[in-house]
Amino acid sequence: MRNLDVQQVLRWIVTAIVLMIAIVLLGFVLKIAGFLLGYAIRGLIVLLLLAIVIRLVGGLKGRR
Repeated sequence: MRNLDVQQVLRWIVTAIVLMIAIVLLGFVLKIAGFLLGYAIRGLIVLLLLAIVIRLVGGLKGRR
């Protein structure tokens, strides 16, 4: 009976270690994603402004 309790405790310890590793990896991935999100938003703003300028230039050419 006592051996079964030790195995149960070892399973809980292994489960806790796996969960801790998963949380650390998730934090790392989220940190990288947050870092890249800033660049993605800046790139999106630049592309949006470029599309607006092209649309305005096309509208001015269409009036002539």
